[in-house]
Amino acid sequence: MVKLLSDMKYLGYVIFHPFDGFYETKHRGKGNNTLATILLLLYGILGIFSTQYTGFIFNFYPTFALESVSLFMASVLPIILFIVSNWSTTSLMNGNGRFRDIYVVTCYSLLPMILFRLVTVLISNIIINEEAPILLAFNYIGIIWFYFLIFSGLCTIHEYSVGKNIVTLLATLVAAIIIIFLCVLYLTLLEKVTSFVSTITTEISKRW
Repeated sequence: MVKLLSDMKYLGYVIFHPFDGFYETKHRGKGNNTLATILLLLYGILGIFSTQYTGFIFNFYPTFALESVSLFMASVLPIILFIVSNWSTTSLMNGNGRFRDIYVVTCYSLLPMILFRLVTVLISNIIINEEAPILLAFNYIGIIWFYFLIFSGLCTIHEYSVGKNIVTLLATLVAAIIIIFLCVLYLTLLEKVTSFVSTITTEISKRW
């Protein structure tokens, strides 16, 4: 618990000094996998919270038809997909970051987006429609900060230049598309096999 509290304090340093902070995370073991997982879970929970509790003036989702597990997975799965895709790509492009480093950098980078999104949800219940630009401003600050942190963090742990990091991120996007395609293909084949086995079982049971 003491170490977790110390790492939470260090997280505050990381989001304001990403290059130094992520360097310490990689080379001196200051990153905490447990804290990174907590941030990822909080991001998923916030996906549920923001969809269901954003002020009704700004909430365009049919809250009566929303499913919490689906909202959670829709928030968390893209992050996990990015981590796996970036690890796969950088392994082929001489990146020095381990899977654990990419995981910590990505999850730590979520903190500003979590904080600003939470503030956005809270103030959406007390402002009027004409003050909507305030919500947009908070959202954009959190998103831009997230992108800056993850970009600088990946540059640091992989020891890439800015140009190579951009190329690697584009390759990560391609890798993510390939992974999604393979997953869809696998699930489609699994469904067909299951359907075939079910049909055969039904036919046999009717004959006997």
